[in-house]
Amino acid sequence: MNRRLFCFEIMGSGLAFTSAIANAGPEPSKPAVNVQKLQWHKSLKAAHKLAIETDKPMLIVFGASWCTWCHKMERETLADQRLVAIIQREFVPVHQDYDTDMKVRNILEIERLPCTVILSPQADLLQKTEGFADFKGFIKILQAAMAKQAEIRQVQNQEPAR
Repeated sequence: MNRRLFCFEIMGSGLAFTSAIANAGPEPSKPAVNVQKLQWHKSLKAAHKLAIETDKPMLIVFGASWCTWCHKMERETLADQRLVAIIQREFVPVHQDYDTDMKVRNILEIERLPCTVILSPQADLLQKTEGFADFKGFIKILQAAMAKQAEIRQVQNQEPAR
């Protein structure tokens, strides 16, 4: 993925680029009474701006209306209240439609659905996973992305000021 092309094409050239996940515990046997849904951003540009302001990675999930596995992941995995809480706290969630967001799809080289891409606020690729992920698999995706984000921050903090 060409990060500069991505940032220029999707985010706009005028933008300046400037807690590890705890063990989520066993899966619940009953759905929660207060069901909280993920607050998806539809605009990648607005989500990127928020990611910079909050210093949170963007969690981009690609799906399509015709994709059975996409619906299954949204219904089962991404509706899990533990994941919703983690994602809302640690990431800027963005939902992209595979069929309509072709420019983003091509830049990020999305070939299979569902697809999860996690980018740092500076558009560094932290994680990319194609295919369905259950709760445990999705937790591993998030943990890997957070670990890579921590490594990037550590390197940035060690670099001398220019």
